[in-house]
Amino acid sequence: MLTLNGFVQTKRVGPIEGEFIAGQLTLLIGPNGSGKSSLLSGAAGLSASEGPTEVLLAGKALSHFSLPELARQRAMLTQQASLPHGLRGYELLALGAEPVGGVSETVCLAIARLAEPLGLAALYNRPLNTLSGGEQQRLLIASTLLQMDPTINPSAKLLLLDEPLAGLDWQHQLATLALLRQYADLGLAVVASIHDINLACQYADEVWCLHQGRLAARGASSVITPSLIADVFKVKVRVFEQKGRRVMLPE
Repeated sequence: MLTLNGFVQTKRVGPIEGEFIAGQLTLLIGPNGSGKSSLLSGAAGLSASEGPTEVLLAGKALSHFSLPELARQRAMLTQQASLPHGLRGYELLALGAEPVGGVSETVCLAIARLAEPLGLAALYNRPLNTLSGGEQQRLLIASTLLQMDPTINPSAKLLLLDEPLAGLDWQHQLATLALLRQYADLGLAVVASIHDINLACQYADEVWCLHQGRLAARGASSVITPSLIADVFKVKVRVFEQKGRRVMLPE
């Protein structure tokens, strides 16, 4: 779906070779400054790779897409997104549907499906500046998901989220990961950066671990080992098995 052919941003990330695959949830982990945000920005076409390298979406270089074309085929939730002043919650969601034709009955049905897991009902009529950071984040997640909802947008291919769990309570962290899993199951390539290593190993089809701008590990959750955690995060952990799941806890 999205192919990185030696993606590089000097002093930030790269070279990175790899692919984000349709129908798969890829979660990025790594210390602060390891290159996760730079990689996601490049995958979204918001920043260019340096040198003779390419980022391809469905076989076509991102640089060859117009902005409206990109908006229909990929969506990106950035960190600390700036919110339009004076809007209410439902107006922010309406903006999320703009790249795919605006509010319609189908869009309203999609919003209704997101309302319960993300706890949106109480936020619709409130001004954004009266909401907590976590409440704003839930609306931003919903807006991003709406843009790439296959029931609304048949051109949807790629969903990118930079630290979507930031500021969320445990309930809505788990609800968000479950939604990302659902969107991957609908055929999208879904990629997100998160800081909870255990959640990454539990939910991801593939985990990418970045360290100092390079891929330190990539694969199923089994590639995330205590020795890798010690090398990359400088933390010693022990692995416990519980109901068939591996859980890593600091020593």
